[in-house]
This record gives sequence, structure tokens and C-alpha cells, in this order.
Amino acid sequence: MPPIETRDDLGSRAGTALFLKRWLRRPFAVGAVVPSGRLLAEAMARTTLAEMKGREGHVIELGAGTGEVTKALLAAGIPAERLALVERDPELASFLRRHFAGPKIVEGDAARLPKILAEQGIGSVSAVVSSLPLLSLPAEVVRGIVEGVFDALPRGGALVQFTYGPAQPVPRNLSQALRLVGTRGPRIWRNIPPAVVWTFRRPAGP
Repeated sequence: MPPIETRDDLGSRAGTALFLKRWLRRPFAVGAVVPSGRLLAEAMARTTLAEMKGREGHVIELGAGTGEVTKALLAAGIPAERLALVERDPELASFLRRHFAGPKIVEGDAARLPKILAEQGIGSVSAVVSSLPLLSLPAEVVRGIVEGVFDALPRGGALVQFTYGPAQPVPRNLSQALRLVGTRGPRIWRNIPPAVVWTFRRPAGP
């Protein structure tokens, strides 16, 4: 007797198909052929949970896609009411609304993050987790996104970002200009393709 497919199984299959379709249309904006794998999503969630510890406010997820990282964040114990998902693609944002009832879901451009947060009445942010393909986006777009993230974060607050490549996902010249400190996690070899979770923060102080 074949195994019974659950609603989560069907949602994951539908999400993978939708993600692939969006990648075929806009490969440099989506960045990967399939959504983040379970082990990568769990590593991002663990890192985010550690970074938000003792901080008030929302966890902001940029480029939520089909919600693979969102599921891991919720499974790690981050309350749904403290999650705000920002997704630029209308079809992906609609998918998120159908599959996640608790988090705040915002269709918008991450490069306008401070304005988006103000419009949504989000006053404080404890951490930002991003699946955006920073290394394949135009330099001015990346600068707008990263500057917006650190305008929203309190001093010492962290951006959690993964990359598939050997270099850090925030361009080095930008991280130096913004005085960001990057910390590299271990490579997750069982993800397809293998990935690394980085943490960036602007140290507290003047």
C-alpha cells in the first residue's frame, strides 16, 4: 500500500513546482532551481533563534519564497505572531498566504524594508533572515537591501543569510563600508547544492 500524502507533502510538492516555474522566468532574481533544503532551513532557523534571544520585536524573513525556511523557523519555536515574511513575487506571496495563517505576509520589495516595516506598524526587529540571492543581484539593489536591513535592526542585531558560493554573501566592499562583522557557519554538504549560513552584525557602540 503506497504511503498517504499529507497536506504538508502536497504543499511542499506544489511549492517546489511553483519555485521552479518562477526560477525559469527570473533565474537571477530567484537564485536557485529548488527551495532551500530541510537541513539548510533548519540551520538558518537555529542561527536565527540564537540571534533573537533576549531581543524584543519581529523576526523579518526576506525572500520567503514557498516557505521552507518559514516552516523551520516555526518548528524551532519562533512564535508565528513574531514572524513577518517579505516576498516581492506576487505569485509566491499568494502561495504563502494560502499556507501560513499566523505570520504577517507582506508583498513588497526588500530594498524598501524600513518603509515596509513602517507601513505595517512593525516598530522593533529582533533579527532578519534572508534567502535572497545577494550575489546575483545588481550591486545597487544589494546595497539598498543591506542598508535597509541594518537601518531596521538595533545595534548588535544580526542578518542571517546563506550562500552556495565560497565567498561571503554580502560583498566584502559593502560589509566594510557598513562596518559589518561576518561570521561563517559550517558548510552543509547534504544540501543541494551545498550551502553555508553566514551571520552579519553591526557591533554595538559608536
